[in-house]
Amino acid sequence: MKSIEGPKFEMRDLRPSQIRVDPLYQRPLDAKRVNRIVSEFNSIDFNNPKVSYRDGVYWVFDGQHTTAAWRAVNDNKDEPIECRVYRGMTWLDECEAFVRQNKLKKDPTTNDKLKAAYNSKNFDVIDMVEKAKLCGFVVDFVVSKTPTRIVATTALFRAYKMLGGAAYLDMLTTIKGAWYGDEDAVSNQIINGMAVIFKNYYGNFKVDDLIASLKKESPAKIIRNGKAYRNRQNTYAVEIANIYNKKRRNRLDVSLL
Repeated sequence: MKSIEGPKFEMRDLRPSQIRVDPLYQRPLDAKRVNRIVSEFNSIDFNNPKVSYRDGVYWVFDGQHTTAAWRAVNDNKDEPIECRVYRGMTWLDECEAFVRQNKLKKDPTTNDKLKAAYNSKNFDVIDMVEKAKLCGFVVDFVVSKTPTRIVATTALFRAYKMLGGAAYLDMLTTIKGAWYGDEDAVSNQIINGMAVIFKNYYGNFKVDDLIASLKKESPAKIIRNGKAYRNRQNTYAVEIANIYNKKRRNRLDVSLL
């Protein structure tokens, strides 16, 4: 029999009003998910919220939506709910537990995981964010588009891991130099396309030359043309390479894409 690992806990009845949510690692409450739990409510399948008693406060790290559903099932009354209460956990322990729990559920988005990793001081995620900040872009894991906020965090992190810090920074410098302030410039399509360009050709072109070429075309047009391809991989990278190649002797070999 496998030994039981992890901190000890006690079962304790808590009122929903006693349970707090830390927004630094938790996701915003999803009303649709709460409504689904309520509509399918069954006491047998009900999972007890897991909370950490830290600094005199009960912090939920698994069960935010369950707690909200419990209140709704009880006509929004502050009825006690049985919880697993852990003592001695640090903020970082809670953050890591949140990530582990949600990996098991396969429920959080990559953005959620990156947000949690950032707040738990993961070097790669912090470096990704800080280098974007150097180029004037905001990466705060808020899913609300603005011209300078990068919402496409999955594509951004993939680019960071694919390219490494130096090429990643030059990629963002290129996007800024060509299209800063254009919301389409920080879309999934453009980030993915630029990452492929830098992966295949970095060192074979000057960043300033690429910026000068891309200024002549809008990211919206690149996206539109890329979507028109059939049976072709890396279509947005192909579009970017073709723009760069116009009137150049040292052309990028599109067959590599």
